[in-house]
Amino acid sequence: MEFEKLYKKLEATDISDFYRVDTDFMLEIISMTDIPDTLRIYSTISQWLGNSLRSGVWTYYEIADTQDLKVTAQYLSRSSWKEFHNMFCLGMHDYQSPQFIENFDYPQEWIDESESIDKWIWDNEQKLYEWQREFLLTHRDEVCSL
Repeated sequence: MEFEKLYKKLEATDISDFYRVDTDFMLEIISMTDIPDTLRIYSTISQWLGNSLRSGVWTYYEIADTQDLKVTAQYLSRSSWKEFHNMFCLGMHDYQSPQFIENFDYPQEWIDESESIDKWIWDNEQKLYEWQREFLLTHRDEVCSL
C-alpha cells in the first residue's frame, strides 16, 4: 500500500481505531530499505508505545537501535510536550553493554524507571495516539513524496 492511500485511511479513521492505521504505516515502513528520519522517529515512538502496552517498555529499550533513540530524542527535545521528551529519554541506558548483555542483570534503578515510564504511557495513551496522528499529518508531504 502506498503512503497516499494510508493517509486517506488515516483521515477516515477515528482516533479510537488509530492502532489499525498505525499497523499499516508500520508495515509499510518496515518494508523500506532506506528509512528517512521522519519515519524512523514515527516507528521508534510506535514501537516504544506498543512494547510498553504489551510487555513493558524496558523490552523496547534493551533492543532499540541507539541511533534511532538519539534521532527521536533530538526531535522530541524541540517539541512543546516536554514531559513526553523527558519520559522517552528516562529509559535510555546502555542495555547493550557487555556488563549486562550476558545476564540481563540491569540496575534496579533502570527497572524502576521503566515502570514509571509504563505508568506514564498508560496514563497518556490517548494523547500519545493523538501525537502520532498529528506527527503523520504534519509530515504528510514529505512521507508521500517517498
